[in-house]
Amino acid sequence: MFKHPRSKYGLIILIATVFILSIYSSTFAKKDSDYPITTPVNDEVTRTISPSVGWVQSKIMLTYSFNVEKILTEVKGPNLNSYELVEWDAEFVEKIPKEFTVPDNRDLPEGFTFNSDTRELKGKVSIECGKKKAGVDVKCKDLSTSQLLTVVSIPLIATTPGEFTFNTGNYMYSFYADHAGQGTTKHDRTIDDNPGTFSSQKVTIKGVSLTIPKTLTLYVGESASVNAQASGSIDFSKLKWESDKDNIIGLKSNGANVAISPKTVGETTIRATYTYPNGHVVKSNDLKVIVKLPDLALNPKPNELWVYQDAQGTLIKQSVSLTLDQTKLDGPKLSAPLGVDWTSSSTALSVSETGTNVATVRAEHGSQGGVTILGKLTDYPGQSKSTLIDVKEYPQLISTPNVILYMSDSPYSYSKQITFYPDTANVTGYGLTVLEGTDVLTIDQGELKLLKPGLAKVGLVTQDVSASFPNGGGPEPISQYFYVQVKDGTDPNPGVDTPAGDFY
Repeated sequence: MFKHPRSKYGLIILIATVFILSIYSSTFAKKDSDYPITTPVNDEVTRTISPSVGWVQSKIMLTYSFNVEKILTEVKGPNLNSYELVEWDAEFVEKIPKEFTVPDNRDLPEGFTFNSDTRELKGKVSIECGKKKAGVDVKCKDLSTSQLLTVVSIPLIATTPGEFTFNTGNYMYSFYADHAGQGTTKHDRTIDDNPGTFSSQKVTIKGVSLTIPKTLTLYVGESASVNAQASGSIDFSKLKWESDKDNIIGLKSNGANVAISPKTVGETTIRATYTYPNGHVVKSNDLKVIVKLPDLALNPKPNELWVYQDAQGTLIKQSVSLTLDQTKLDGPKLSAPLGVDWTSSSTALSVSETGTNVATVRAEHGSQGGVTILGKLTDYPGQSKSTLIDVKEYPQLISTPNVILYMSDSPYSYSKQITFYPDTANVTGYGLTVLEGTDVLTIDQGELKLLKPGLAKVGLVTQDVSASFPNGGGPEPISQYFYVQVKDGTDPNPGVDTPAGDFY
């Protein structure tokens, strides 16, 4: 009775044994089978660029990701962690646009090099993971950690604004994965036959270049303004202006415009600067500012001014308005002339300031020579101009006394008897004419030549200066006469003027 059970249990054990053996046989039947991937695998190596929009001098990260598991997914194989051994040796090359700088080779990740001449960036990455019994120290589940180089990031610096495309690049690799008891998976890419290519990506770099004039000549006392031109759109309110020498000029900024006010003579350099949102500062070209003094000219330049009494008896003192013109090199006058100090070398001319660079010069009395009028810049006294003016004064009255002469006095110069009033009068020319007694004396070159004893009447007329007044006016000549009594013999008091008496 107890044998049946044994027979029953023996049958069950037999059936189970056969089932296990069939599974075991099935498993070992696949052990040496391969699972090569014959269809293309896309994006197993990817390149991303971030951010896609940046500023000049900002950091753009070029990142390569190596997705080992993506290849295994193509054959619907087991999870990556189930493989006893995974080996992947990958290489890639691509050209970096010249508008981006790449770190020096010593600063690139291991296995990466950059040729600055060809602009080619090359990289090599080896990945190996699996189980300890395969002699591998790193488990495949750690591929995403820093123990293996599954993601590589390289910082690029954008140097030029514009839109740039990263579209030239290929990669190749050799992939091998061994799943113990389940066969192996293989997949290869080569540069020549079936290269992998990176997806094209555009990067926009925002930035501006600033341009201002290169040279500017200013004159002390006259301001100017300069505008900055930007190659792109910027917030001009954040534009700043700077000068190398603040003592030469003053700057007053108003966005893209700056007002320049000279302080003193000299040279300096100014520029505009703009700070990008990433903190990078871009500078304009230098503007050389030359501050100089204007050329000076005194206008007009009168030769003479007169003091005289007109026909109505009014005393006329001629005057003139002098201007110290301040001009630029190319001719125009300064719009804001500098202050001027005026001086006269003689009281014969008075000078008074009537404007910033204008003075009134007036004749006060006759001068014995030219009077210098000097105009000099108040703040730069070494810069000046002068002019020489003769002051001519016509006499208002003349004293011509009668005289008694002896024949021994001939010839006699009557000029020592004439007195002009006022005593500062310096236009003292005159003419003499014998009006009566032509047999008593004659006039020769202004001297009295006595002919015989008797009485003569002599007329005197002052100099005619109407030629100095082409537009009319001027003093009228003075006409008057005097008597000369001629006696015989010798002057009893030679050298002493004998007072003239009334001969009638």
